Parts: sequence; C-alpha cells; structure tokens
Amino acid sequence: MTCTSRCCDDGSGSAVGTIIRFDNVTILIDPGWNSSKISYQDSVQYWSNIIPEVDTILISQPSAECLGAFALLYFHFLPHFISRIEVYATLPIANLGRISTIDLYVSKGIVGPYDTNEMDLEDIENSFDHITVVKYSQIVDLRSKFDGLTLVAYNAGVSPGGCIWCISTYSEKLVYARRWNHTRDTILNRASLLDNTGKPLSTLMRPSAIITTFDKFGSSMPHVKRIKLFKDTIKGAISGGGSAILPVDIGGNFLDLMVSINDFLYENSKNRLYTQVPVILVSHSKGRSLTYARSMLEWLSSSVIKTWESRDNRSPFDMGRRFHVAMPSELNKYKGSKICFVSQVDILVDEVVTKLCQMDKSTIILNTIDNKDDANTLQKLHTKWETAKRKQELKEGKTISFSESISLKTLKCTPLSGEEMENFTKKISERKMKHHELEVSLKKEAMKTNISLGSLSQNGATISDLRDAEEEDEEDGDTLLNILRNRDEPSSARNKSTEIPVDMYIQADSLSRHKMFPFQPVRIKMDDYGTFVDFNSFLPRENDDEIDLKKRKDIDDNEEDEDPYDLADPRRIPVKRSRKDNKGEKEELRPDTFDNLDYLNWKTNPMKRVESSVTVMLKCSLTCINLECLVDQRSASIIWPALKPRKLLLIGPEESQNQTIAQSLKKRDIDVIDMSLNNDIEFNTPIKSVDISIDPELDQLLKWQRISDGYTVAHVVGRLVREKQKVPNGLDPSQQLLRSKMFLKPLKTTSKVHSGASLSIGDVGLAELKRKLNDQNYRAEFKGEGTLVVNGEVAVRKISDAETIVDGTPSELFYHVKKSVTDMLARI
Repeated sequence: MTCTSRCCDDGSGSAVGTIIRFDNVTILIDPGWNSSKISYQDSVQYWSNIIPEVDTILISQPSAECLGAFALLYFHFLPHFISRIEVYATLPIANLGRISTIDLYVSKGIVGPYDTNEMDLEDIENSFDHITVVKYSQIVDLRSKFDGLTLVAYNAGVSPGGCIWCISTYSEKLVYARRWNHTRDTILNRASLLDNTGKPLSTLMRPSAIITTFDKFGSSMPHVKRIKLFKDTIKGAISGGGSAILPVDIGGNFLDLMVSINDFLYENSKNRLYTQVPVILVSHSKGRSLTYARSMLEWLSSSVIKTWESRDNRSPFDMGRRFHVAMPSELNKYKGSKICFVSQVDILVDEVVTKLCQMDKSTIILNTIDNKDDANTLQKLHTKWETAKRKQELKEGKTISFSESISLKTLKCTPLSGEEMENFTKKISERKMKHHELEVSLKKEAMKTNISLGSLSQNGATISDLRDAEEEDEEDGDTLLNILRNRDEPSSARNKSTEIPVDMYIQADSLSRHKMFPFQPVRIKMDDYGTFVDFNSFLPRENDDEIDLKKRKDIDDNEEDEDPYDLADPRRIPVKRSRKDNKGEKEELRPDTFDNLDYLNWKTNPMKRVESSVTVMLKCSLTCINLECLVDQRSASIIWPALKPRKLLLIGPEESQNQTIAQSLKKRDIDVIDMSLNNDIEFNTPIKSVDISIDPELDQLLKWQRISDGYTVAHVVGRLVREKQKVPNGLDPSQQLLRSKMFLKPLKTTSKVHSGASLSIGDVGLAELKRKLNDQNYRAEFKGEGTLVVNGEVAVRKISDAETIVDGTPSELFYHVKKSVTDMLARI
C-alpha cells in the first residue's frame, strides 16, 4: 500500500495541518490557523482546495494551534461535513476547543456584535457538536468503510484530552504525536507511550512512521522544582501590593496553572496570608473553561482529585468568592494585589498590559515559549528576557526590570446607527437564512440517500427532526402561537406525554373479541433494581404552577453544573450562614454571570470595530519560567528509538526543527525526514496482506489447541500454491493475477519439516488461574498490585501482556503452579 503525507501551509510559513493519504481514504489532522499572518478570507481560500478530498478529520489538542481553522471549515464547507466527513476527538478537546476558538475568533472580530462579523457563536457550537467523541484506547473501527482503517487515541499528557493518534490499516501503522509529555504534571498523567514498567506500549511498537515535530521542547528541570519556582515568583510578585500577570493558553495550560495557583493560596491560607488576593480571568469566553473542567474530572490524574478531597472536599478548580471573571476595562475595580490570568490572544494581552503594566508593582510571568510571530507582544517580551539572560547569565525564574516604550494594539468600538445598522442587520439576517436553508436541504438529502445518518444522529438531528425541518417554514406562525398557548397552560398539562396514534396489526387467527377490541399493554421500563418511575407524578398538583419559568431555569442549570466535590455550591451552604453572605455567593456562582456568552450575540449592541496601534511606556518586572508540559530533548531522543519506527517525519519547515536531536536519531539508524511545506512525501511498505486458504486435506492433519477467549491455534507447514481462475468474458486478462487465489497444501514428505524451539501462544488470565487453583483445593488470592499468591508460598504476576512470572521456592507446589500456567498456553 502506498501512503502519502503532506504538511499544510496556508501561506504563513508554518504548518497548519497534516494530510495523510492512503489508497482509498484521506485524513486531515489538526487544521490550524495562524491568524496573525493570514487573514480569515485567505485561510478559507486555501482550505477550499483541500477539503473536497478529505474523508476524516482528527484533532489531537484543544489549542488554537491544532484546531484554529476547524470552525471556519465546518461553516464554509458544510456540504462536505454533512455528507461524508467524520471528525474524531476526545471530549475535553470538543469542550475546551470551543473555548480556544471563541477567544481566537472574537479577538479577530470574526464572532461578536461587530461590523466585521463573519460567523455566529452558534456556528462554533454546531461545528464542535459535529465531533464524534472517543475515549482513550477506544478503537474506531472503519475497516469496512475504508479497507482496514482503524483509529485509536492514546493519552498525550499535555492538555486535558490531548491525544496521540495511532492510524492503522492492513499494512501500515502510523503514530501521530505532535505534542506529548512523558512525565506527570499537576493535573495530568504521563503519555501512554510507555507502560507501567517503562517499556514501550506493545500496540505502538514498530510503526511504519512516526509523525511529530522538534520545534518546541519542555524544560529539563523537574516539574516539582519548576512549580516551586513558580510559586515563589508569585509570592514575590503579589507581596507589597503587586500584581502578577499570567498569559495562558485558555485551552491548554490554563487549567494546570489554575490548580497550581489554587494550591499556592490554600497553603498560604493556613498562615492567614493572601486571603484577600483576588484571582481574575480575562477571557472572551469568560469562565466557561472552568464550567467544562468541573465535568471532566475523570480525564485528570486521580492523585490531584484525591489531594483536594483530603483537603476541603472541593474541586481543584473551585476558588470560591475570590475568583472573578472580568474584561480589561473592569480591572480598575480590583485594587491592590491580584493574580490575573489573561488569554494569550493579541488584543486581550495588549489591553491588560496597558491597564496594569504602567506601574512598577506589576510582574509579567511568561510561562510558554512563543516562537510563532515576531510581531506578537509576548514574543517581544520573551526576546527581551532571552537577551537579558544571555548578557547577565540569569537563571530561569529570575526577575528583571522592564522599562521601555512598546507598540501595543488597541481596539476602538463605536455603536452602529442609522444606515450602517440597517446594512449590518440585513447582511447578518440574509447570511443566517441562506445558511439555515442550506443546512436543512443537506440534511433532507442525507436522510433520503441514507448518507451519514450516523453522524447526523450524533449531532442531535434525528429522523423526526429532519421531517420537522421540512415543514418548518409553514409552521413558523404556529410555533409562536404554541409558545404563547403553552405559557398559559399549567405545568402538569405541559409535562404530560403526548400520545401518538399508531396503526395496529391484527392477526388473522385472532379471536373476534380481540379483533374488535385490540388490547395493547403498556410497556413498562424495568431493570435489575425495579421499575422506572416519574417522580414528578408524586408532586402535589397545586405546587406545580407556583414555580415560574425563571426559577425552573435556575434549578435546571444548577443540576447540570453540580459538582460532587464542590461544597461551595449554593444548595450546600449551611443554614446558619447569614443571608448577606449567602446572597453574595449565589451571585458569584450564577451561570448567567459566570459563563454566559450572550454578550457575543450579533444583536447585542452592534458596534463598529477599529484596530489601531499605540505606543505605551511600560514599567514592570519580567520573568520567564518554562511551565509547558512537553517532553524534553533527552527523553525524546530515548523514547522514540525504543518504539523502533522505520521512519520519523517532522512537521513544519526544516529551519524550525531542532537539528541536534534529529542528528542523534539518525545515528541510531532511524530515517528522519523533514516534511517540506505543501510537498507530498510518498513511501511504500514492503508488507502486504495476502489471503491464503487451507487445503481441506491439510486441514485434516492439523492439531488444534484451545487457548483463552475461545481461540484455537495450530502449527501449519505446507506448500503455497497459486491457483488461477478462469477469466470471464469481457475482463482484461491482465487482471487475472488479481483474481487468483492462494492455497496452502500439505507437503509430499514430512522430512522437510524443520524442528526448532517451541513457542507458547495465548494469554494467562490470573483470574482464571485463581479459579482453577481454588477448584483444586489450593488457597489462591490476590495481594498487592495484581499479584496472585498461592498458599502463601508461590506468587504469580504479569509484567506485561507477553511476560508472566512465577516466583517462589522450588517445590511440588511451585512446579504445579508453573504447569498450570503453561497449560493455559498453546505450544507450537
């Protein structure tokens, strides 16, 4: 099979995606957008030549680097997505990816009540609703659709939900790992490239190629020391009324740093220090990232959950009333010391720096290596730090004084009125109507032709939804009437289930009374615990109408957002607390003020948006600590050769790659290839899949042995013969080779069979072994971490899937247990 890969470049000079082509499928991975160099329209124009060929899209990280272009692709190329393109990612990527996209698009004026509006917030939500959510190690079986294609996501250890994709066909296995981390950080486990014993994961061994990049690495300093240095820097920054400014990737390292800050404040609260220091988040998406984080605790390291459970039984993302969400214009309300997280998009960073960094008491703490854009404000600050580090031989985390003029972006918004307002409203309304009509027609067509019904149902569009969409235009008037009518009806009537009339099949041999009075028993839902009931039916009817619509909405929202680890939830507040405190806390935690994004609706105060530059004199402190959860150079040079790949493909231009590690891998006989931008790299595999049929005569001679899970194996030795089939009339004789079959026939003499060392095949199940030994009156029990102990003398443990150890003093019991283990395997 021929495999072709390409590194996509939209004109920015950097990689914005990777395309992998097999014989019958094209996969696009991590469609990004370098918004500082390429305009929105140019990005759409570039992808218009690529998307028609794409069948599947994979996303590996929730950062704008890996999914910045996904929403615009879905919006502008909707027919391709509804008809055939499937998108796969983990749940945190689908959730946090929305946040990254919203921050990026709002900062560019693409989303929001601006005259430059190109999309709605609803369009971003719809694009991420199209994603098929997968779990770690879940096999996405597409073999019947794309001739042997399977996809598996493994933990990458970089950001919540970040994954390493293993793409396999019948003859190829590719490993895509753009960003990964081999060590455990504050909230995440390490990447799944290695098992618990430090050996490479067997399912990732010997790939045809590994697709990765050497453009960015983590610090060689241990994570614990870096976090301690970070906390010491925060302590020095907020002492004496100072402020700490932390630029963060809202879909990447924000949650990790958030937990570190929470931990810092918790430790100091024991000594009654910094109890009044507010923590502020400046982001276009407000606090929605924390709302999502509360529902994704199972994707985090179990150790961080246990730590916070043992402290105060709260979520690690809950800071109570000291946490605030604000915009740059609101920062003046928070006097004195403060810790300010700011989403690292250009406009927000520049506005926060303008507000807070004209005093000597502010400290900017750079925590990432931004090398994408020389004109970026963060990159200018990082260049200043690196220059001072070389001249003064500074160590990581050392603070320097920054006092100079710098050009910053500023945003001026003026309300639209008159003709401008009319033109803006008309433009948005026409665009929404056309997009809606296109979507409805595409879904109708998909329903009629049975194309991509699975993806439509996953996006919430059922068959009944599609049928309703067909008559939507005719029912617009009735819809408003029904809303008004339902508002006046009591809640008991609204909650009553609708009875849908159905046709009844009357059998010919039924009794006459059954034909006249057909009886259809009500289906009662039951499970092992009893019958399902509707608790609303037990409520007094007179109390239903007392709950108004607003109160009902608040209750539903609280139920959805409830955190089992959050004792600060309004419903969990003790009764003895004062009403004043209780009311204030409710106001802080209300969803409509914390993560509501209605202010981004295009109808909310439409404005004319104008970007400009202004020169500002900054007086602040500056420091840099590499807190990125990425693998370091030394570990990458050790782990990649352990997987024994045939090729290693580097994403991005050659000048951005670290040539030191590339040369180190080449010395280990690994073919390292730099993927030049927009050029295909083709490589063939010597492995081919061949279907071989066993001759009936040979089948009778085989000795089958049964192993676990109902599988049987046999040692086969024979003579491979190709039997040609007759070529039908009208078929090209050159295709005769493709229609021939392979048969394995018995050898004429058995003397040619070579004898050698035996091989044991199968899987030793310790649970099954325990059952067998207990049936033989032995005392077998599990102790420790999956170790089976027999009579307190012999221990059996599995090191890996292919290695089982029987440990103990040589005795009759030892050899009996060893024989029991051997009997579970087939020997050939």
